[in-house]
Parts: sequence; C-alpha cells; structure tokens
Amino acid sequence: MTVLRRLVLVLALVLAPIGCSAAREPVPSPQVTGTPFNTTDVAWLQLAEALHTRTQPLLELASERAGSRSLAELAGRLGEAHEAGRERLRTLLVRAGGGGENPHAGHDMPGMPTAQDLEQVTGLRDDAFDRRFTELTRSYLEQLVLIANGERGSGGAAEVRELAGAMSRTHAAELAQLQQITAP
Repeated sequence: MTVLRRLVLVLALVLAPIGCSAAREPVPSPQVTGTPFNTTDVAWLQLAEALHTRTQPLLELASERAGSRSLAELAGRLGEAHEAGRERLRTLLVRAGGGGENPHAGHDMPGMPTAQDLEQVTGLRDDAFDRRFTELTRSYLEQLVLIANGERGSGGAAEVRELAGAMSRTHAAELAQLQQITAP
C-alpha cells in the first residue's frame, strides 16, 4: 500500500467519527493521483541531479591537471558514468512531475563543489590538484551515498528506490577506488 493511500485510510478512520457526530457540509475527499512518486523521490532526484551537474566540471579538469594518471582515469570514468546517471535521474524526474528548473541547481549544498572551489582547483596542478580534487570528490561521493540511502528508506516509487540502491552501491565502490588510488 502506498504512503498516500495509507494516509487517506488513516484520515478516513480518524475523521469518520467526527463527521458522524454533527451535520456538516460535505468535505471533499483527498485526490489520489495514482502516481507512485512521493516528495522524497522528487527531492532525491533533484538533489542527485544537481550534485552530478555541479561536479562535472571538476571531473573534467582532472584529465589535464591531475598529477596521478590513476586519478585522472578515475575522474574520466566517473564523469562518463555520472553523466549517464544524470540522464536516468532526469528521465525519472520528468515522470515524477518534477521536470523544469531544478530548485537545487543554484544552491551550495554539502558535497557540491562551490564556484569558489572550482575556481581554486582550476589554478592547481599535479600534487596540489590531486589533494584538493580528492577532498572534493570524496565529499561529493559521500553525499551521493548519504542521500541515496535516504531515498532507499523513505522513497515511494520502487523504481526510484531501486535506482537509489544501485547508485549507493556504485558510489560506495567509487569511494573505495578513490581511497585505494590516493592511499599513501
């Protein structure tokens, strides 16, 4: 049973005795749209898409600025995989009715490189770039795992929860790869 249907059932059970005790105007019943998406689904899709979008320029910088070839290669793989992930997120977002302007696109949020971060890292090369890139990418991946796990626990649409589960596992594996590459 969906969360919305449970809410309607609970409201009906709670309000039924009240409606029977006095003559009142009929109260319109809540509209059930039949959509499996809830607000958590939409919020997660928007947040994950905004994180991927904001981090893409950082990942692209690694090919020309990283001192570590392994780090540059990881950034390239992340960029390609996360771009494909963005497409999946956008597709589901449109189906969930959350298409259009992403309200999180202009915000600075945990895990999201700021304009200042991107400007700073653009001026770095080799080891200095690698250190800052690693910090920013680790924060980004950790945030993606955190919000994906939140969706898995509170999302309404099974398809979105499944995508969040897959992304959580993928991003956790990417974190492990980042750790392995950057371990002393």
